[in-house]
Amino acid sequence: MGNYTKKDIINIVRQIIITIALNIITTLILLLLCNKGFTDVNIVVVYILSVLITSSYTKGYTYGIVASVMSMLSFNYFFTKPVYTFKVDDSAYIITLGIMLLSSIFTSTSASKLIQSKELAKIREKQSNVLYRITSSLARTSELPEVAAVAVGCLSSLLLRDIVCIIVNDKNIYVRKCLEYDVQNSIGKDEMDCYEGNGRIVASDIVLTPNTVRGFINGYFTSTIKVRDNLISYLCMPKEMENMNNEQLFLLDSVKIQIASAMERVVLVRDREAAKSETERERFKSNLLRAISHDIRTPLTRITGAAHMLQHNLGENDSTKLISGIYEDSTWLTHLVENILSLTRIQEGKLNIRIQSEAVEEIISGAISQTTKYAPAHKITITVPQDVLFVPMDGKLIEQVLINLINNAIEHTSPEKEILVSVTPENEKVWFEVKDNGIGIDEKDLTNIFDMFFVSPNSRRDGKQGMGLGLAICKAIITYHGGNITAYNNPEGGSTFRFYLNQSLNVNADE
Repeated sequence: MGNYTKKDIINIVRQIIITIALNIITTLILLLLCNKGFTDVNIVVVYILSVLITSSYTKGYTYGIVASVMSMLSFNYFFTKPVYTFKVDDSAYIITLGIMLLSSIFTSTSASKLIQSKELAKIREKQSNVLYRITSSLARTSELPEVAAVAVGCLSSLLLRDIVCIIVNDKNIYVRKCLEYDVQNSIGKDEMDCYEGNGRIVASDIVLTPNTVRGFINGYFTSTIKVRDNLISYLCMPKEMENMNNEQLFLLDSVKIQIASAMERVVLVRDREAAKSETERERFKSNLLRAISHDIRTPLTRITGAAHMLQHNLGENDSTKLISGIYEDSTWLTHLVENILSLTRIQEGKLNIRIQSEAVEEIISGAISQTTKYAPAHKITITVPQDVLFVPMDGKLIEQVLINLINNAIEHTSPEKEILVSVTPENEKVWFEVKDNGIGIDEKDLTNIFDMFFVSPNSRRDGKQGMGLGLAICKAIITYHGGNITAYNNPEGGSTFRFYLNQSLNVNADE
């Protein structure tokens, strides 16, 4: 019978039986009472009352209209002359029958409208109560499984169906499933009862794997819930709910909006807490690094100074060699501490840049002067323009960049090989290059060498490998200046680090 379910067919048969039975009972009663002085008017009124009762116990206009027609025919057959026929001898009865039919139809349709309005008001009230309960219940949730529990319970109560809510995350898939419900007790109870059970709604948790969830939801009418374009949850309902009418779809969408808002709130709170925790960890790490670096720098300064004095005062070769080793190691540690301090300032956004015009030759001379103290055997060649070149920069920071790049070249170049430091103006940019003839850079590492804490597997193994901070700090400083730094391998061997500064620098800097 088309799209009718077994339940619908049973309901239709029941209402047909009610319509026919009421008409038969009314006719029998009137036949018994017709000898008690009942007039035609009384009989018509009783039949109209029968139609009204029929409309009260059936749904829709159809059964009321059918009852009106049956009442008119029954009145004509049993109570108008000639009786037990559908003939009408008196033309006045034709008018009576027509008025009776119209009155019965009008009465039945009015009664049906009132009943439908009452049922619709009851449904609206129930929906409003459920929406209120789900809104107030969702407001108290703090985790996604709690939101799923509320969604399952309230939707089951609202739609009178088993509901499955699947929460998706990176590791697990949680399923909150309503197993059974009691329709009578699920209306008008405390808002928390809609998902806590109390003998009415029983929910269970199941864990699926990402590989099995697709097969699981295929057996349901599934609706997705997304938060900021990220899939958070599936709402799974029985397949027959695919044919919901517009009103049911509107109600389902209203509930979905409430659920999505609650899940978005939970996700935002969780992300905010995670970001806060990450910020706290970074702050703690920076404070720890800064405290350690400050504590180490003071004794290192004394060790370096003492070793430098002993190195020039002692005459014995073995002692001089030993003191030179102490001096080099302490200097290396000093550079490491300075890089750690620069890292903490960069991470906290406290890398202050004080821009002013600086002579490029003086900056390069200062950087080479610092590096040659610790590597006097290395040959460093400088190429700069003949004319004095002024570039807006923070001289101290750019000098630190050059020191890091030259030290990096010294570490990977033997003393007999040349290191070239050059400056070349080009249009509105000034290019700085540090070129060496060392071992070069592994091609696999070229894209990563400026990353924080990156250490190449092919780097030196003499105990001074470093922490992978120098080049990352160089990149941060150059970026703060509005420039860019790159690295590449030379065709003849070795590598070149190249960066530029703008001659008309425009950065947010502390003057």
